[in-house]
Amino acid sequence: MKKYLATSAALALISGTASAGGIDRSGQGVNILFEEGSYMQLTFSHVSPDVNGSPPAFVPALGASTNVGQSYNYGSFGYKQKLTDRLDAAIIIDQPFGAHVLYADGPFSSSGPLPYDATADIDSHAITGLLQYNFDGGFSVHGGFRALTVDGKIESGDGKLDASSDYNFGGIIGVAYEKPEIALRVALTYSSAVDVDFQSTQALLLNGLASTNPDFTVEFPESVNLDFQTGIAKDTLLFGSIRWVGWGGFNLTTPDATQGDTQWVDFDDDTVSYEIGVGRRINDKLSLAVTLGFEEPGTRPSTTALAPTTGSKSVGLGGTYQVSDALSISGGVRYIVPGDQIVSSAAGDINFTDNSAIAAGFRIGYSF
Repeated sequence: MKKYLATSAALALISGTASAGGIDRSGQGVNILFEEGSYMQLTFSHVSPDVNGSPPAFVPALGASTNVGQSYNYGSFGYKQKLTDRLDAAIIIDQPFGAHVLYADGPFSSSGPLPYDATADIDSHAITGLLQYNFDGGFSVHGGFRALTVDGKIESGDGKLDASSDYNFGGIIGVAYEKPEIALRVALTYSSAVDVDFQSTQALLLNGLASTNPDFTVEFPESVNLDFQTGIAKDTLLFGSIRWVGWGGFNLTTPDATQGDTQWVDFDDDTVSYEIGVGRRINDKLSLAVTLGFEEPGTRPSTTALAPTTGSKSVGLGGTYQVSDALSISGGVRYIVPGDQIVSSAAGDINFTDNSAIAAGFRIGYSF
């Protein structure tokens, strides 16, 4: 059964999160720790959203907001080294947070009252170091650190903000139980919040877009992941996950000597996302899996035009082909329905409905 267990992890890695709560992207999983022996993996995904809003209620002549969600790529690298019979180490390089939103038309664009198109273009990079100690009886503990750097720009009704950070650090701790004879594994992982210190250039509309250079700090939220899998029949695996992220209270506010504080982003809701799937080994080389996903919707109307959807539903299909005992290739695709949202503006509410997204990707894994 071990040969096709990677299918569940592969789907989670390559599916992407086109509409995850807050600006969550990677899910910050630690499944690489449970690969046999020493192992290396490379993952790449592409996510293409289709998010459109109606013309504003009071001034429909300003037009609709179309293609607000921008396509993006996601990549990660992971390496696990077996140190002793009981101790393993792993390093993960990924992009845990991001946002790519552009209002090229409608009331938040340069064709409306703004002198530019409202946008958010935020990227992040993280380096995660982990150790896992295996006890007798199937129990293990794992923990380590995450180093996070974030950069990007926001252009909104307040003005323009361009910011970047050095690496800042947080911690990780978790526990797991495994029973290999029935392919059972349950893993619980907590990741602490990370205070990210930014340097920036800020130009506020009320100040005539004159530039200042404020420093500020943003707390990127803590999270809890619960991952599980178990065999339910010969060559058949049930797997799933629950992820909680403390996005409620996530706030990006900058100071200004003349205008005072400017609040660029403020999220009201924590997010909880669920996934369940079934994997099936077709033969010694090929395994297939299907997944269903759900994320609870948050506050409506949105607290920011940079969050034009809330919650989501998804279905995913994937497979793993075992090229050799050492090399595996996984691929998958996910269809996502981001939840409807209302964005308020001075010209009236904008309704974002009938949204969709396609995420596709692959993973190459090598054991040695």
